[in-house]
Amino acid sequence: MKFKLKDKEVTVNPATLRQIHDLESTIGNIAEIGDKAPFDVVIKITKAALEATPQEVTIDWVLDNCGMGDLPVLNEMSACFLGASSVAQNPTT
Repeated sequence: MKFKLKDKEVTVNPATLRQIHDLESTIGNIAEIGDKAPFDVVIKITKAALEATPQEVTIDWVLDNCGMGDLPVLNEMSACFLGASSVAQNPTT
């Protein structure tokens, strides 16, 4: 799925079981995160999603160029990566 982040287009694909396993070893049970995930967790999931699909946007670019106003897009990207996005069922981009 494609997302617009600032002036960049970011592609996020659903995570593999290995990627979910690796994430859970660092952030805990993904099923318990919910929609109020701490900022650090959103960044870790975003990093994994970006690394899973090679592209121009990296986690360093996100941290250097995005602000708290971009958090809703990062949340949607994370949810899509984890296979929990309602946006994936009703894309707007």
